[in-house]
Amino acid sequence: MSSGGAVHSWVGEELLASRDWCLDAGSTLDRDIDALLAWAEGQADPVAALETSSVDLPGFDALAARALAVLSDAGPGAAWIRGLPTEVDAARLAYIAIGCRLGEPLENYGRLYDVVDQGSSYLDKPIPVSQTRYTTSFHTDSARRGTLPRYVALLCHQDGDGGDNQLASARHVHDRMKREAPELLERLYVEFVRDIVTPGTERTDAALLANRFPVYEARDEGAKLIFRYMRYWIEKGAANAGLELDPLDLEAMDLLDSIYDDPSVHAQLHLSPGDALFIDNRDIAHNRTPYEDLPGKSRHLVRLWITNDNA
Repeated sequence: MSSGGAVHSWVGEELLASRDWCLDAGSTLDRDIDALLAWAEGQADPVAALETSSVDLPGFDALAARALAVLSDAGPGAAWIRGLPTEVDAARLAYIAIGCRLGEPLENYGRLYDVVDQGSSYLDKPIPVSQTRYTTSFHTDSARRGTLPRYVALLCHQDGDGGDNQLASARHVHDRMKREAPELLERLYVEFVRDIVTPGTERTDAALLANRFPVYEARDEGAKLIFRYMRYWIEKGAANAGLELDPLDLEAMDLLDSIYDDPSVHAQLHLSPGDALFIDNRDIAHNRTPYEDLPGKSRHLVRLWITNDNA
């Protein structure tokens, strides 16, 4: 699925045609889930207390190993796990059990973060886009320089009308920009101030100016890239810092956005209850289409951030 040996380089059609990244949990976890629920009965807050060593879960060990294989540089950088429990308590425990086996859950927003529409707009106040029902544009999670989740995950409790997830390879988009407009790609290697949204940084003028990093950063020549982007927080950060973005920077982001929006570049999928999606947040960009809640059923996903520098 890669192009010229590049890491995590694919277009949407290639990803959707490959089933290696779609992992069926199914009945293989039944005994583990029973053991997990029995352990949870003795805990005041089992989601907060659960660690890899808390209870022996060989089925989860095997599932997480399969997920790591497709999340690795040798895989597509995404894992779509299906067949998890749909009952809320069991689903959350199963989800965090997988997350703990992939790395260390980050707790900037709490260990598990409910993604539901709260009736506000990120255009009106500095709130995460995840708290709205609007499309997000292609991005990666965390606008805080010091917080870079290795993996970002979503568990579906209840889907809605719309709200499809879109995934795209940042490496593929990078290489396409390099062919079409290398001078604009270079603009994305400079540091941009990002508005402070992710908890963990004080909202001061000095902190804002220090909260800057590039959109694309090369880790290894010809191999690994780090992609960190959400255009709105770049534009808002510049405005709040009293800075003006160069017209060439805006042109570069226009081209970047247009490539990500190309239907031939990204993959689109719909999560249903019992589905969990894990992606490499360093070089897989994601987006969400707008949605409406269903009558009597509000769309409800649960986000998990995971760090794993040694994966």
